[in-house]
Amino acid sequence: MRLTHSSDTHRTSKSTSVLPATTTQILDSTLDSADRAESAALEMARSCGFGEITVEHIGLAVHEIMTNAVVHGNHRDMHKKVVLTISRTAPELRITISDQGDGFDPGRLPDPRSPEALLESSGRGVYLARAFMDEFHVQRSRSKGTTVTMVKRLSSEDHR
Repeated sequence: MRLTHSSDTHRTSKSTSVLPATTTQILDSTLDSADRAESAALEMARSCGFGEITVEHIGLAVHEIMTNAVVHGNHRDMHKKVVLTISRTAPELRITISDQGDGFDPGRLPDPRSPEALLESSGRGVYLARAFMDEFHVQRSRSKGTTVTMVKRLSSEDHR
């Protein structure tokens, strides 16, 4: 794993650690990378001041989309990478996950609430990420894979 941070940093209110306003990680196509991405998103979300339930929702969304990038996008190909970028500003947290796979059309995904899908062991990740985040965008490129961008805005309920 290679890790790159921007030079723009902010101090968190609960600790003396300094977190960058933007962090980019280039991750291997392993399920461990989904855990690492989730941890990075949790840390950044907490530093933004999101409430714990919202933090957990953000972490779950990131874990699900990272898992999709590794399993469905890159097919666990160790030669392919997943790029995670997390940016924070006062009003929002923006998370971008890019794989090097063939891409997918989110409009063609089956409804995970359908009776047939309820019995399936997978297929709910995109649905959950859309439900938990304020924005969810998919950009497909045949040569560069798929990029999913998720945004969560800080609301008055999130301020602690």
